[in-house]
Amino acid sequence: MGVPISIIAYGFLAFVAAVQRFIFASLPNQVLGGPAPAWWPVPWLVLCGLLTALTIRYLPGTGGHSPAFGFKTGGGPPSGRELVGIVLAALTTLSLGAVLGPEGPLIAIGGGLGALAVHLVKKDAPPMALTIMASAGSFAAISTLLGSPVLGAFLIMEAAGIGGMTLSLMALPGLLASGVGALVFVGLDGWTGLGSFSLALPVVPPAVPPTLATLGWAVIMGVVGALLGWLIRWVGLSLRPVVHLNRMLVTSGLGLLIGLAAMAYQLISGNSFTQVLFSGQDALPDLVEHATDYSLAVLVLLIACKALAYGLSLSAFRGGPVFPSMFIGAALGIAASGLPGMNLAAGLGMGMGAMCAAMLRLPLTSTLLATLLLGVDGVAVTPQVVVAVAVAFVISNVLPTPGPTASVAPDDVGPVQHRAPSRANHAHESAGRLTVRDRWIASLFIIGSSLFALGAVPSYAEAVGLRFCAVTFFVGSLFFTCASFLQYREAVDALPSAGATRRPAFWVWAPWNLVWLAGAIQLAGTLWFNWSTGNALRVNLSAALTDQRVWRPDALGSVAFLISSGVALRDAGRGVMTGRPRPRVWKIGVINMAGSVAFGVSAVAAFVIPSSGDVWNADLSTLGTLVGALCFLTGAVLMLNPEPAHAPVRADRGAHP
Repeated sequence: MGVPISIIAYGFLAFVAAVQRFIFASLPNQVLGGPAPAWWPVPWLVLCGLLTALTIRYLPGTGGHSPAFGFKTGGGPPSGRELVGIVLAALTTLSLGAVLGPEGPLIAIGGGLGALAVHLVKKDAPPMALTIMASAGSFAAISTLLGSPVLGAFLIMEAAGIGGMTLSLMALPGLLASGVGALVFVGLDGWTGLGSFSLALPVVPPAVPPTLATLGWAVIMGVVGALLGWLIRWVGLSLRPVVHLNRMLVTSGLGLLIGLAAMAYQLISGNSFTQVLFSGQDALPDLVEHATDYSLAVLVLLIACKALAYGLSLSAFRGGPVFPSMFIGAALGIAASGLPGMNLAAGLGMGMGAMCAAMLRLPLTSTLLATLLLGVDGVAVTPQVVVAVAVAFVISNVLPTPGPTASVAPDDVGPVQHRAPSRANHAHESAGRLTVRDRWIASLFIIGSSLFALGAVPSYAEAVGLRFCAVTFFVGSLFFTCASFLQYREAVDALPSAGATRRPAFWVWAPWNLVWLAGAIQLAGTLWFNWSTGNALRVNLSAALTDQRVWRPDALGSVAFLISSGVALRDAGRGVMTGRPRPRVWKIGVINMAGSVAFGVSAVAAFVIPSSGDVWNADLSTLGTLVGALCFLTGAVLMLNPEPAHAPVRADRGAHP
């Protein structure tokens, strides 16, 4: 079985690589007479979304399991009828630029072919024989994809939780099929000349013995990897209910967003959009080899664009989660290699290990992936990698489950019914759990607050420059506005309607309702921040124009936030009951009020003196922005934890940063 399945897997990978080269390298030269422009991937990603959605919608099965849930560990191998959909969905996803790897589909294809072989030989074969041979087929399909047949086998066994007697039964045929498959891959590579599809780093940075400094940075890398992995999974899982509303339209739209992210990266950085697209398996060696050529700003932009495209791909496309995680982790490690006491080899190992642990939830496999890829130098960085993986794995399991808790089948099986709760039972259903809109609001505030806090760190501004720092503030203000608009709409939807059949208006006037009033004033404040941070991007503004277009809207936005937080705190105070613990929404209101005060201090300190054009107190302004952003970040994180069911929760509740 190892021979035919590995031949099929090799042919699949070779065909995907050929289609990628033709569409993104040869075709632009033939059509445009030069390399692909920045906009080139956009239409292909839209087509990718449409074809993938059509395959999942109309072919038997679901095109394989959703990568947003990691590796599938149960349910049995796919049937022969489902293999066609799996192959086509993976082919369109991988060939046309979505950010997923081939390991997931190959495991499913190998398992399905192994089970099909058993059925063809003996239809009444016992279930254990079917399981063993399906596992052997999966082993053979990814025998050299991860650089080692043993590593591929280890990935499957840890993901499936195989142990005890079952491990003894599956290990021998699985390893035998994997070894035969590796031999076939090597032979086909030499015979066809199509190239090797194994993950490898031809150039590896020299390793440095571990120190206390690198072990300390390993803890921080584990935390950062866990948080970034949580954010990526949140994007993928939060969008899945939207995908089910109209799979073809939404998946095509997601492809458009992925293409726009790749286009933006090429336009801003000057590097090829291919670094954002695809799994990252082919781009990883070049990234590591030329690590010193990337500035910190470009690396941050690459991580942001790749993570966004990865999260969008997880929600609706078909593929595996391993290689994008490793690429993002490597970019994260390169960005951290300039820290005091850090070196490139340790940064690479820790970054890849932490990201794989956060996305795969497989600590042993994550450690092996990071250390074996670095070759001999991987042995020297193993202690740091183990620390980063352990920290990322623990934090990933402590963090709340990302995405909505809607009843959506993990593998998109069957139609999904969506029902909006009535206003009468909104307060009852809100107690003890969060709605999809609540999670979006909290998450958007988290991103916006994080960007404001990052922009206020002096070392960040020194590293990326004032221009890119201003972009960070502007993008953060956009996230604030999106979250504030959703919160305003939540307040509007909670208002009592005049009639049972009357549709709620898009914009209403209800100043007597404190939740609506706080949301409306907060939304106005975020729009002033958009205007202020947008004008700050302009260069060579005079002192008068800076005062008029930057400082004044910033001051108005800060005043609006102060008023909004005061109104929201007043409304939350009504729910405080004597002798009972203060509701979480009241505590969030206090924290947000502190953040609004800090933003107010920052605005006052940022006043531009007309005579000199200097800022009155730049250090105090920066400190106020940093403290305010951290307060808003804390309040937004607390919003992710639902109010305890026994706590007093009012129907019109709100926590407005």
